[in-house]
Amino acid sequence: MDKEPETYEELIRKKRCIDLTKYYNLTKEELDKVYEFLKNNKDGQIKGNNQGIALINGKENSVINCKCISSAIDGLLLSNTILKIIPHYTPSNGGSSFGGSSSNNNNNNNNNNNNNNR
Repeated sequence: MDKEPETYEELIRKKRCIDLTKYYNLTKEELDKVYEFLKNNKDGQIKGNNQGIALINGKENSVINCKCISSAIDGLLLSNTILKIIPHYTPSNGGSSFGGSSSNNNNNNNNNNNNNNR
């Protein structure tokens, strides 16, 4: 990755590899390996999770064990055509109580209306 990009495709590939360093702690050698992988495998994909990144090309796969340095993501998908970040998902746990109280209020209102009509 040391040489200057000569084509738009090389520029985008280099930018995506640099973007990868925002999320994963990679050495220069590992980053060069990712760049060369994408350069040599037009349909190759990089899939990342919290433990590292996998270089996938359908024939042989390899894994780079590297630490995810961003708690804002659960992973990513990188190729020559896309960079998709999978944001960290935190489930909420308070949703069920709202429905019950709303139903109770409606039932009380209905009961009050029925009593007033007698």
